[in-house]
Amino acid sequence: MAFTLYSLLQAALLCVNAIAVLHEERFLKNIGWGTDQGIGGFEEEPGIKSQLMNLIRSVRTVMRGKKKN
Repeated sequence: MAFTLYSLLQAALLCVNAIAVLHEERFLKNIGWGTDQGIGGFEEEPGIKSQLMNLIRSVRTVMRGKKKN
């Protein structure tokens, strides 16, 4: 199997899709990554956990798409 640009794009799309389907209340809350976890102050540098949660929320927002009325 050759390593092509198409296979790289396909792998990236599958990873983004895997992030997008993570549900905060059913899956992430069970492992301690809920919405109420990792709230920091103004002067604190955000940790890796809060940065990953922010990335997951951002990907889910972008992948949501437009709503049709």
